[in-house]
Amino acid sequence: MKQSQHLSSDRPNLFFDEKKKRKKGTCSSIMGMNIPLKLQVLSRGWRFFVLLLVGTGLMFALGMIQWIIASIRPTNFRFESSPAFLLQTGQALEGVVLSMKAERFSHTREVLHKNLNITVTQYIPLQYNSPEVEQALEKFLQGSQEYHTDKILKVFSNRMAFVSAMQAFVDDDSVGWDSWRFFFEDDISLHPSLTPDQAKEALAKGLALAAGDGAIYLGICGPKCSAGAVHLRIKRRSNAHNVSVDAAQCSGTCAHAFGFKKWKAIGFLLHMNKLEMESEYERMYFDQVLVAYALQVHRIWVVGSNLRSPAKVMSDHFGILFQDRDAFHSTISF
Repeated sequence: MKQSQHLSSDRPNLFFDEKKKRKKGTCSSIMGMNIPLKLQVLSRGWRFFVLLLVGTGLMFALGMIQWIIASIRPTNFRFESSPAFLLQTGQALEGVVLSMKAERFSHTREVLHKNLNITVTQYIPLQYNSPEVEQALEKFLQGSQEYHTDKILKVFSNRMAFVSAMQAFVDDDSVGWDSWRFFFEDDISLHPSLTPDQAKEALAKGLALAAGDGAIYLGICGPKCSAGAVHLRIKRRSNAHNVSVDAAQCSGTCAHAFGFKKWKAIGFLLHMNKLEMESEYERMYFDQVLVAYALQVHRIWVVGSNLRSPAKVMSDHFGILFQDRDAFHSTISF
């Protein structure tokens, strides 16, 4: 301690000496140049002003870019993103029905057009015992023959059809990024508690809820839902009874009635094979992939989450659309 004090007293205090030499308002050395202190203060003010101008310019440029992007959106953007507009005009949404039988497709098309203003096209899945399905399954299982049974080939053909229909939607340049498309199986009916007008209104309000998520169920099986269901206020009409329709964010099985926005479909297709699942067997079921997505990414809005299916063999089904197994048997479950 003494040694350090001795050294301190012997060495000149350069900082103190320099302060004594410098008078207030004179010069300071910056990078070897003597610059008056007043000019230093002024320089700092100009730098702040320049930075402020640059920041303002960047914010203006960003706003212009956003305005340009909004102005070049497709003409159907307002319709697709505004359910109120859908209700006012009655303009149809688009969908795809997986069906191999003309009579089942005709029934489903009538249900959707009459009750929900959804215009659909038929997508015919590949025959389960076709070489294309067998080869695709073998590739999916990396050469394994373990699950090459009729039941699994039917299940995998169903998965292939859904993925192909969704990929066609993604590749369709005629629809905007914010457009909805619905995907159905060919055994659905409208819940009997709803009139067509009530169903259209429930769908429109459900689309408003799900707009930010970009995914929706119109029917689901065995749902596990988050707390806090939303009550959709359906207008009471003089020629119809009052009905209560809820919407909730759920996970659950079945893929008979769901929809995606285009941007969401892109993300789903990119992510679906990265989802954690118990086995490859489970991954072959498309509805199980939807379950995993709902649990690992986010739960999906179900329109009519309080409307239980009237079908005797499917009492755990909920939604404004239900699988009418009393009228149509499953084509893939056996």
